[in-house]
Amino acid sequence: MGNAGGGVMAEWEYGGVYKKYNLIEDEIYKINNIGKVMVHDITKGLPEFMKEADVLFVDPPWNKSNLNTFYTKADKDYRLESFKFFYEHLFNSIKQIKPKICFIEIGKENLHNFIIEMKKIYKYVTFYNSTYYHKKDRLCYIVQGSNKRINYHLDGMDEEDIITWICKNIDYKCIGDLCMGRGLVGYHSYINNKKFVGTELNHKRLAVLIDKVEIEEK
Repeated sequence: MGNAGGGVMAEWEYGGVYKKYNLIEDEIYKINNIGKVMVHDITKGLPEFMKEADVLFVDPPWNKSNLNTFYTKADKDYRLESFKFFYEHLFNSIKQIKPKICFIEIGKENLHNFIIEMKKIYKYVTFYNSTYYHKKDRLCYIVQGSNKRINYHLDGMDEEDIITWICKNIDYKCIGDLCMGRGLVGYHSYINNKKFVGTELNHKRLAVLIDKVEIEEK
């Protein structure tokens, strides 16, 4: 049992690359003049620089248990009693950013709630069936909101392939991600020479993106 727990904890270190970077909570870290990121808890308010985004793709926690696991992995003692409290902050941030197109990845449990919230912001809301980790049994959904009727024919694609497609094909000035994780959105925007902004609760996860870009630049 002890070894299994140690293995999980080691996984949460994400290779230890965070030790190479001085990521201070609530301070902007610039990535090669193309990206701006911040270690930040979105329930604490929206950083002003996130309003630079005119498109969003966000993969937030999918339920309360998932959410509180993210706090654990980020070495935070703070826990939320309500998942609704979290996603109300998420959608309030989206309202403030006002992206022309917004994509949010979510599981089945809260798909209905996210569609309802998206409809409070956008005239046209749809969703795509998707998967994650390129495994057919790992099902998820990408909810899309816009004020123009849009269908990108993304149904059935894996979430990573959808992110890749968005960053390559959609015409945007800057893409944002309020829950960056290890930075798929930022990385694919970077390799397409497009600007990105993002926040992430866990500095260890965010450092993975920074390190990946730094290696590409060498």
